[in-house]
Amino acid sequence: MATETRTASQAAGGAVMSAGVWSRLRDWAEEAWCRHVRYRELYRQLDRTRADLKARTAWMDELSEEELAEVLRGLAECIDAVRATGGDAPDAPDRREGMA
Repeated sequence: MATETRTASQAAGGAVMSAGVWSRLRDWAEEAWCRHVRYRELYRQLDRTRADLKARTAWMDELSEEELAEVLRGLAECIDAVRATGGDAPDAPDRREGMA
């Protein structure tokens, strides 16, 4: 019969975890935490943007149906004018070029 050396956790019924498994588990937990923190900050930014947009457009809630229709007509005319002259506009420089 072979002799076994057992640690206290093994004797108590605990599982043995190799260094590789422990390292992968630790890396997985760290990645999950970083992802949680990153997304939490993105959701905070999204909430701030929504609140800002709501504050900027609050005046539209007070418009009558006629005023709203007039605004939409003016917007449609503006969009049509921009589309009509869109081919004549110079190409805008890529804003990402200066970013590193």
